[in-house]
Parts: sequence; C-alpha cells; structure tokens
Amino acid sequence: MINIYDYLEPADYLKDKLAEIKKNNAGFSLRAWAKHLGMKSHGPLHAILNKQRNIPKKLVPVLIKSLKLDKKAEKYFEVLVDFQRSKTPTEKDFYLERLQQLSPKPLREINDLEAYKYITDPIHIIIAELTQLKNFQDNPVWIKQHFRLNQNLREIEIILNRLKSLGVIEKKGEKINKPVQHIYTKFEIESSDIQNYHKTCSHMAIDQISKQDISEKEFNAIAFNIKKKDIPKMKEQIREFINNLVDEYEAKPHQGDETYQLNLQLFSLSK
Repeated sequence: MINIYDYLEPADYLKDKLAEIKKNNAGFSLRAWAKHLGMKSHGPLHAILNKQRNIPKKLVPVLIKSLKLDKKAEKYFEVLVDFQRSKTPTEKDFYLERLQQLSPKPLREINDLEAYKYITDPIHIIIAELTQLKNFQDNPVWIKQHFRLNQNLREIEIILNRLKSLGVIEKKGEKINKPVQHIYTKFEIESSDIQNYHKTCSHMAIDQISKQDISEKEFNAIAFNIKKKDIPKMKEQIREFINNLVDEYEAKPHQGDETYQLNLQLFSLSK
C-alpha cells in the first residue's frame, strides 16, 4: 500500500497512487479521476503528474477528499504541496521542517532532497564556485559584498551550511576545498525543475546586461535558418564547445579572480 510519508514530491505520490487504484480497479483511469475532481479535461492533471505544472492550491481540498486521507496525512499532503511550490531556500527549509514534524518516521529521502536543492538552484552552484576564488573569505558578509546578485545574509548562511553538510565544499585549514567539481543534469530530459534552473540563469543575464561594463561581458544573438536533421549535431557541438571552454580557461582552485556564468541558448523562432 502506498504510504504518503515515503514521499517528498506530491506529483510522485499522486502518480503512484493512481497506479495503485488502477491495479485494484481496472475501470479507473486518468480521465475518470480528472472528471471525479471536477476538471473539464484530463490535460491539467496529466501535466501535474508529469511535473509540468504545480498543483493549484484550489485543487488540494478535492484531491484530499478523493484520496481519502486521514487528518494527519491530509496536513502532510497540504504542506507537501506548499513545499513543492516554494521557491527560495528559506521557504523550502520552513516547509521541510514542517514535513519532518508531521512525518511519523524520519524522512528517508532527506539527503537526496538536500542534494536536489543544490543542483536545481543556480545560487547554490554560484556560491560554491565563489569559495574557490583566491581572495575568498568564509563569511556571509564577504559573499554579500562580492556577489552581484541580491541575496540576504540569512539565505547566504543557509546555503553555505547546506553546501558544507552535503560535502560539496569542505574547510581545510584557512581554505575551502570543493571536492565536487561540476554537476550536470542528464541531457534530453523534461523537468520543470531543470526548466526553472535555466529560467533563473536567463533572468540573471537579463539583470546584469545593463549593469556590467562591456569589457566585462560578452552578449551575442543571431537568428538563422537550419535543416531540422542537423539539430542533434548542433547540440552536440554546443556541448563540446562548453566543455572545451571550461577545460581551457577554468582557473585552478584558489587562483581565480572572478566567478562567471556562461549561458547558451538554441531555440526555435518559427512554428
């Protein structure tokens, strides 16, 4: 039997719950469930189960009623949705603590979740890179003073502690080492979290385009026509270019002067 306390992602719980119901009731389907929930079509529910959209707050009460959860499990599910919808590390930590309080057993995926926060939040990755600058100081105040993005001191402190607890960075004497060099997501997978990661990186670029001197940045954009059969090869060359650039120019630990972000986008303009 599916146990809601085994989950930290509401979409995964709903998807497994649907499979469990269908196993016991062959006539039950995604369309039938959507109709039972009062939806006009099954499309939105399909998107929710595949993590293409968040669970709307207004849908939570009818989902709870449909799932026939007890009072404690109801509350856990509500907080689970809030946790999934939260955006900042502070919000995530708040709802995670609530989930831990509500769960009758330790959250089994806590370590995976902490790692998940690192690989899906550009700010974590950037601060991890900042620690490798030659003049870095292990102090939230120093990071805030040298960080172009607007992060408050409490968020910086939380991120630093999380990176240390994960082993992404570790203090050795007066220096911070970074055993984890770079983390890459799997290519060719659809994920709302990966999409949000790239959206955040793009917003950072938009914010900095008018703030940095032209000598410190390089922005290029070009529209051109292609043959669709060439797309896989183009993507392969882009990835190869990025890897070669990093291999050639990334400074050794504690020798770099600045931390830079490289974004590359290739997308269709026609349909």
